Amino acid sequence: MKNIIIIGGGTAGWISASVLLKGLPKSEYKITLIESPNIPTVGVGEATIPPIVNLVNYLGLNEKDFIHQIDGSFKYGIQFENWSEVGHSYMHAFGKVGTEYTDIPFGKLWLAYNKQFNSKPLNNFSPCAVAAYKEVFNPPIIPKFPKPGYYYPLSNLFYAYQFDAGLLADFLKKYAIKHGINFISDTVSSVQNKDNGDLQRVNLTNHDSISGDFFVDCSGSKGILIKDNLQCEYESWEKYLPCDKAIVAQTKSFEPPFPFTKSIAMNAGWRWKIPLQSRHGNGYVYSSKYLSDEQARIEFINSLQGEELITQPRTIKFNTGIVKTPWYKNCVALGLSSSFFEPLESTSIHLSHKYALVLMNSLKSGNDIQHETKIFNQRFRHDALTIRDFLIAHYCTTKRRDSSFWSDCAKMDIPTSLKAYLKEFKNTGYINLPSDSLFPYESWLQVLAGQHYYPTNVDLPREMTTSEWQDIKLFMDSLNDGINHEVGKLPNHKDYFKL
Repeated sequence: MKNIIIIGGGTAGWISASVLLKGLPKSEYKITLIESPNIPTVGVGEATIPPIVNLVNYLGLNEKDFIHQIDGSFKYGIQFENWSEVGHSYMHAFGKVGTEYTDIPFGKLWLAYNKQFNSKPLNNFSPCAVAAYKEVFNPPIIPKFPKPGYYYPLSNLFYAYQFDAGLLADFLKKYAIKHGINFISDTVSSVQNKDNGDLQRVNLTNHDSISGDFFVDCSGSKGILIKDNLQCEYESWEKYLPCDKAIVAQTKSFEPPFPFTKSIAMNAGWRWKIPLQSRHGNGYVYSSKYLSDEQARIEFINSLQGEELITQPRTIKFNTGIVKTPWYKNCVALGLSSSFFEPLESTSIHLSHKYALVLMNSLKSGNDIQHETKIFNQRFRHDALTIRDFLIAHYCTTKRRDSSFWSDCAKMDIPTSLKAYLKEFKNTGYINLPSDSLFPYESWLQVLAGQHYYPTNVDLPREMTTSEWQDIKLFMDSLNDGINHEVGKLPNHKDYFKL
């Protein structure tokens, strides 16, 4: 029997526990989670991206029961306000945008048509964006007998969840206890290592020490195992991602939840607004180089436009970046122990559950542990760097010059990898991304077009005749009308909960 010790609860800890309990043979593994009653969780990650639905299915949860118990709502994307210019907004919606025309991918077609004739906004051709703005909701509707060559907009409704992170942790805690977790409520006082440097046991304040064969560090940004004990190096991205603090608060909701997250650019950063069934989650991510904490608090409170506070604003300091080796020796770091990304694209919880699954499969495979460690770290770094570049793209492509913060963002230094992506997009209207990129071309297209960052040339497979441009206009109009018609059949978001 091998003993796996998880240090820390919260979202990352209880996701890890649930995944490992579900996937690993109980006859071979005993899983213990140690959660300190004295250390509060950050608890501000309230939005996710579509792979979270796979986690719910993997754990065998009833989705509607799950959503109600975590005060959740559904989400089709993120609306960005004031990012390119003050007064302008766009949505980064999930799923596919449009459908190809003959042999031309829709993204390139839209860019070329827009350059020539000023097309309808890109969001008009995204079923998820149209549904989000209409405030309707339904999971994808897949036709039983699809006709070849037909486009079915409702089959492209990708969605995620918005929820109370504390309630999610409580829900998964109950799930883990039901499925046999050895739960200990206590604080780790010290850690002991073997002669080879592996972790051996943790000493607790009120219980006996507990030994483990493998450890999962979900202790938050402190990283008491991966950082404090094993001294793994942290790679800071502060020169690329300008914000280092967040001020957060909950407000009462007097309106039905809309099915998307809002990201609203501010004087020295941006704020989020996440609608749950009973309240709103709010936060202002900002740079302390440009704003004092008090200035940020005042701007944040003013932006809430008189909404009634449930919790008093509190400030969180953070350092964006990653641990270079999140799996080191017999320890894996998940959640904030491994990395911190601005919650701009709701990626934090995704990485926790994705790499909990990767860890589970690695342990289950029986392969050489050194090989599994190497592959895990390579995959994690690859994902982290692609997320980093995507986040930076929101800042460096801004047209705003109305504050020192935004002026500096427009001329900021960016990674070589992002320079290559933006150069390729400028020259061709396309970006050749790795096939396993978390954010595909459609995501980059929506953000770059939304930021008014357009290519100087669009690489189409052939020269278009006047007649074909007329056909393309009919195609665009028909596509737009078809999406609106089909999405118009869906139930209101708030009514979906009652179905």
